[in-house]
Amino acid sequence: MHTLETALVNYWCRKTLSEKDLMEPIELRKVVLRTSIGFAAFAVLILCLNWAADPMINRPQVAVADQMRPMPEAKK
Repeated sequence: MHTLETALVNYWCRKTLSEKDLMEPIELRKVVLRTSIGFAAFAVLILCLNWAADPMINRPQVAVADQMRPMPEAKK
């Protein structure tokens, strides 16, 4: 068990950022590029899901809700 804990701690230390890495200035261009790529991928995912979704005709609840007319208010 001791060797497993040691191995996990060593692995974690290699994966975390060192103080030197934390003190380096952030490259704004990389951050903006990665963020824009992430948003673009998210937009493509939503467009693909929308394209693959069933049209409203195949969903009777939505079709009926579209055809409903508001009822006139009762007079007092």
